Amino acid sequence: MHSSAIELGRQLGPLRRSLLRATREAADLPDLPDSHVEVMRALADKPSMSPGVLAAHLDLARSTVSNLIKAMADAGLVERSISSNDLRGATLTASPKALRLLAEYDAVSSQVLSDALDELTVDSRRALSAAIPALADIAKILSRRSS
Repeated sequence: MHSSAIELGRQLGPLRRSLLRATREAADLPDLPDSHVEVMRALADKPSMSPGVLAAHLDLARSTVSNLIKAMADAGLVERSISSNDLRGATLTASPKALRLLAEYDAVSSQVLSDALDELTVDSRRALSAAIPALADIAKILSRRSS
């Protein structure tokens, strides 16, 4: 096993959580669970998903997605509608409130990251910039494996 794989795995979770926390604090955004942000992002990127498709997309159990959707619908973040071709099925979309929050999270997190990058050395910024395509490739590889 690559030692870089171990270290990358150790850094990803804390990096994601730190960014989300710093973003929330910078703009006094609501303290949404990571799972809610992931669902909102998935529905913003691919509107009108069924709960089953969303579960598969996020690699979560259908019961987990069902619980998330209920809580998010109650909070006004997800809209459910009856599928026109299957009256038993539902179609999920991100609500206008969710889309506004995502746009705000994205804008603020971009600024938070930019500010953090400004504090890095020039060499660290170059190394990070050079690593971005490789990180995108890893995401694609892992996405294909889980499909």
